[in-house]
Amino acid sequence: MPRERVERGVEAAKRLERHLESIATSVVTKDTMAHFISAGMEMMQAANTTMKSMQIPQETKDRVHKAEKELLLAMRSAIDVVISELDKEMPSKGSEVRRIEIRKAKPKSR
Repeated sequence: MPRERVERGVEAAKRLERHLESIATSVVTKDTMAHFISAGMEMMQAANTTMKSMQIPQETKDRVHKAEKELLLAMRSAIDVVISELDKEMPSKGSEVRRIEIRKAKPKSR
């Protein structure tokens, strides 16, 4: 009985993962990701420029840096989704390693 529950749980988790992937790939396009990344970089640059020109408490700087890190992690995750979609669109090489036996040719008789 416990094993069946675990197997059902694993299958439910797999279904959920497929569903979430389906939603993410239909909502998030490559253009959306490019704009998201560009906006995030602009925000980070603006925050860093502002902090350099103002006297800001160290705790505030630390919080801004933590927010920047979270933004970068979100970007990394988004980039991973786009890469995954690109990989799906690329044709597989279909190459496989095969062993080819080379035999020494017998001399021709005359």
